[in-house]
Amino acid sequence: MLKRTVLLVMLAAFALTIWPSSVFAGWSEDSFAPSKVSVTSDSLVRRYLVQPGDTVSEIARSMGLDAGIIMAMNNLDASSVILEGQYLDIPGDRQRLHRVKAGESMWKIARMYQVSLDQLIAANTQIKNPSLLRVGEMVKIPSHAGLTAAAMHQPSRGLRGLFAWPVFGRITSGYGWRKGEFHHGLDIACPAGTPIRAAQAGVVVFSGTKSVYGKTVIIRHANGMETLYAHNSKNMVKAGQQVKKGQVIALVGVTGRTTGPHLHFQINYKGETLNPSEYLR
Repeated sequence: MLKRTVLLVMLAAFALTIWPSSVFAGWSEDSFAPSKVSVTSDSLVRRYLVQPGDTVSEIARSMGLDAGIIMAMNNLDASSVILEGQYLDIPGDRQRLHRVKAGESMWKIARMYQVSLDQLIAANTQIKNPSLLRVGEMVKIPSHAGLTAAAMHQPSRGLRGLFAWPVFGRITSGYGWRKGEFHHGLDIACPAGTPIRAAQAGVVVFSGTKSVYGKTVIIRHANGMETLYAHNSKNMVKAGQQVKKGQVIALVGVTGRTTGPHLHFQINYKGETLNPSEYLR
């Protein structure tokens, strides 16, 4: 009886010594971390210790990060509560990371973040086969891509105040990253039917409907810059028409992909978009 008891104890001790490594190996293989594919990605992740009163949005704002990425990296949703003393994973070195979703490819992610496919692949040497992404895998987005090109082509900052506000209202979404996507203009909320005025004199190069944007007007100005006015309920001008600064060109609406009446105002220049806030009076 004693021998059997000793034998059982020895077997249990042996099982305990091998159990953690077996479970860990199986877990890492199924969840992409810290498997081979994500080891390099993990080096891009920092740990943040939650302080009293912290919220995800405040942490993201203070670090110049996207709150949606922090939430995705920590499996949080809108109802989640973070606690003092809790650790959160955040992108390291202010580096943007994208968590791969079902059906996504490197090509699709490159288009989403407006970087070239070559730049994206070069920034992710830890991904051995870029044509086979795994759901949940973290892809590094080049922080300089697109921004450098845009800076090289930007007109002089001396043009600040060049454009007048097309409408007046509350800015509900600014220029830049939001929820893992880049927002290329300003969303200005105001009642449906509010007159939209040309921000500067120019010629209408487009007046019609675009996917996502709905009814849209685009005006080209003398310096080569273009202003875009989207989600309109009605366009009041036609392509080829000359317009004056302050002329009513459309009415605010909810056409295209939108959750409420607002104007999406965008500035384009040489194939890039510019931050409207830097050029509005």
